[in-house]
Amino acid sequence: MVKQLSESYRDWFQRLSSRNLVAMLVTIGAVLLIGAYWAIFSITSDMGSLAAFKLAAQNSIPALALGLVAHAVLDRFVWPKSLLVKLFAQVPGAILFALIWYMSIILLQSFDSSSLDTDVVLTAFMAPAFIWQMFQGVTLYGLAALASLAISLTHQIEQLKRRIESAEKQQDENDRPSVRSILVKTQDETQSVEIENIVVVTGAGDYSELVLKDQTILSTSRLGEFEARLPEDQFIRAHRSHLVRIAAIARTEPAGNGRTMLHLENGENLITSRSGSRLLKEVIL
Repeated sequence: MVKQLSESYRDWFQRLSSRNLVAMLVTIGAVLLIGAYWAIFSITSDMGSLAAFKLAAQNSIPALALGLVAHAVLDRFVWPKSLLVKLFAQVPGAILFALIWYMSIILLQSFDSSSLDTDVVLTAFMAPAFIWQMFQGVTLYGLAALASLAISLTHQIEQLKRRIESAEKQQDENDRPSVRSILVKTQDETQSVEIENIVVVTGAGDYSELVLKDQTILSTSRLGEFEARLPEDQFIRAHRSHLVRIAAIARTEPAGNGRTMLHLENGENLITSRSGSRLLKEVIL
C-alpha cells in the first residue's frame, strides 16, 4: 500500500509542470492567506464575518499580486545568477515587498473608508502596527521566494528531462541499423530492391508501381504498406497515390492552387496535393 502511494506521488510529481505548479501555489496561497486573515480578524475584533472577509481581502490580494510580480522578477533576474547574488538579492527584495504591500493596504483601506463626496485621506499605522505589518510582509516575501524557487527548479527539471529524452532519442536513432533495401513481392517472385534506387511508389488499388532508376516493378502490396516499411525520413507522401523519395527530387516549382510540381531525377514530373506540398515545405531547408 505504501509502495503504491509512493509510486502515485512520484508519477504525479513527474507530470507536474512549472505552469501547473504556479496555478496550484497561487490557488493554495490565496485560500490559506484569505482564510488566515479572516479567522484572525473575526477572532480578535467584534466586526462581522463580512467585514472581516473584506479586511482579509484587502490584506491578501495585494500580497498575492506582489508575490506574482516577485516571482517574475526573481525567475528572470535572480535565480539564473550565482548563489551569492541569490542570497544578497533577498534582503532588498523583502524590504521592497513589505513596503509596497504596506502602502497598498493603506491605500485600499483609505478608499474603502472614504465616500464619493470626501477626499481620500491616507492614514498610516501606529509604530507597533507598522513593525508588525513589515514583519508580515517580510515573511510573506520569504514564502513567495521559496515558491518561486520551487517553480524555477521544476522548470529546470523539465528542461533537463527534455534534453535527456532528446539525447536518448538521438542515440536510439544512431544505434538503429539503417535500412538499405526491402523485399518487394510481385506476382511471380519476391525481389530485393535498394531504397536509394527507388524514385517514386504509386498506388493502384491493391497494387503498387515502384518506379526505379532503371526499371519499373508492379508489386502486389498496397501503397500504405510501403509507406509503413520505408524510412519516413527519406520519403514523403506527396500525393494520396504517390510516395516520393526526397533525394530523387531534382527541383520543384509552384503548380498553383497550393500545389507543387516535382521534377524527379528520372525525368518524370509529378504534381503534389496541397497537403503534400505542405509536407514538402517542412523538409526544405
